[in-house]
Amino acid sequence: MIIKNETAFTKECMEGAMRASNFDNNRYKTFKLIYNMFGLIFGMMMIRAVVLKLTGSSESDTFMIVLFGLAAAVFLYIGMVGMDKSNRVKFHNIYGKMVGVKFTYEIDAENIVITDEENDSDTFSWESIIKWNQDQDNIYLFVAEDNCLVVSRKGFTEGTDKDLRELAEAVMGMRQIDKQ
Repeated sequence: MIIKNETAFTKECMEGAMRASNFDNNRYKTFKLIYNMFGLIFGMMMIRAVVLKLTGSSESDTFMIVLFGLAAAVFLYIGMVGMDKSNRVKFHNIYGKMVGVKFTYEIDAENIVITDEENDSDTFSWESIIKWNQDQDNIYLFVAEDNCLVVSRKGFTEGTDKDLRELAEAVMGMRQIDKQ
């Protein structure tokens, strides 16, 4: 069975690929968690210093309030905004020139053939797919940690998104069996 799809690559596809890439990226999640935890710890230390200052304790120090507040702001900014902004720039550099290009996919049990509007064609074997992910609009087939093929769920001309998901699960499942 051959599955055919036509996908117009958009900025939403780029954002979705970024989210799908980070879904199981343990390094990214660990650093995000560490930055956010340090931000919260410094925030709690700042609140403690403010409470000590308000109660007139001799342990209070205005410099420490400012220092803890700045440290909390920096760590929380990096953890909540900065890492995602950096990731967005990386994905924009990878996919920025592809926005607006329409891709045609021909997928079978052996290969994935991608053709763009200028009839440039690339072929990927299922062996080169390291993982796959999906969201409400697209299915993402990763050929590298940050490089993926974006297949729109609405663009199927032959076959369905269910057929592609079943094929991806079968191929990945066979790999798991081969490793054991």
